Amino acid sequence: MLMSIETAPKSDAHFAVNPANHPVVDPAITPAITPTHNPAPIASTAASRRDDLGPVIMPLVALAAPHFTAAEILTPPSHCQPSAVVLSSPHAGRVYPAEFIAASIADVNALRGLEDFAVDQLINSVRDHGITCINNQISRAYIDVNRPVDALDTAMFTSPPAAANTAAAASRHVRAGYGLLPRLTAAREVIHRQLLPSDEVESRIALVHKPYHQAVQAALATAHSHFGRSLLIDCHSMPSHDQHDKPLADFVLGDLHHSTLDPAIGDLLAKTITEAGYSLAWNHPYAGGYITKNYGRAATRQQSIQIEINRRLYMTRKYTLDPQGSENITALLARIGAVLSDKLAKA
Repeated sequence: MLMSIETAPKSDAHFAVNPANHPVVDPAITPAITPTHNPAPIASTAASRRDDLGPVIMPLVALAAPHFTAAEILTPPSHCQPSAVVLSSPHAGRVYPAEFIAASIADVNALRGLEDFAVDQLINSVRDHGITCINNQISRAYIDVNRPVDALDTAMFTSPPAAANTAAAASRHVRAGYGLLPRLTAAREVIHRQLLPSDEVESRIALVHKPYHQAVQAALATAHSHFGRSLLIDCHSMPSHDQHDKPLADFVLGDLHHSTLDPAIGDLLAKTITEAGYSLAWNHPYAGGYITKNYGRAATRQQSIQIEINRRLYMTRKYTLDPQGSENITALLARIGAVLSDKLAKA
């Protein structure tokens, strides 16, 4: 049985990482990193991608284009019919820039608490139903692609960044320490050792945020070209209990309170989940974030939904996948992909 995990930042902080089981690349002893060391190569099956889910530390020079891109684009096999559905996994990234780790007070195990652990592995099987998956490979602790670029805590910088916006800075996420550049770990420990230069924002946006959203936009545009419509499913994981130690449902679906998704599609999604024997809730405690809001409008032909998966369904205490549980969730997500792809193809 899994232990309870606090929710406010959707923390994995109570799952311990054993560094011995999760080797990292140390740039001090492994300086010559080539493109062949990219941490998340495209693979044909989910099973082949599950060998090592530990953190990968790489120097920024190794993360520069064209050798590396933050957005891992997993396209369907060539024999599959295309789908109007696109899946995104913005918070499962396990790659940490070495310079970021060196400048952080928190160690990599603490930083990993912000990950939606292994969600990129769970969604991979949907590609067999013509669905493209977009995975962010860079850790959320470095930059959160599920935030607007102006959601900045100006107190973190030596001078106000050019992208800073007063209204965005007042948002609850920024005030809580989880803006575009998170200030805190999931356990609410300070991340940065000192104030950041203001140009750090643009550097991180260029490396991670911009290419990720370009990839999502391109995948949605391709779906529109085939079907005249698209549905983005933004995939996340959540703790087993909320901040008041109350158990959460197996799945929480977020459409920003009915503003990003056709109710008929939502009903079909909910039916698919509950018929598989899982419990679900709508919009509480997670209604959807920047990605859901940015890529979906209920009254249009571009819609979105956020899916939060309860970690007790697929994880063990040791920050590893539970084999049977993860296979069950993988199969359910594939079923969801098939059902919704069929629905949108006929609409």
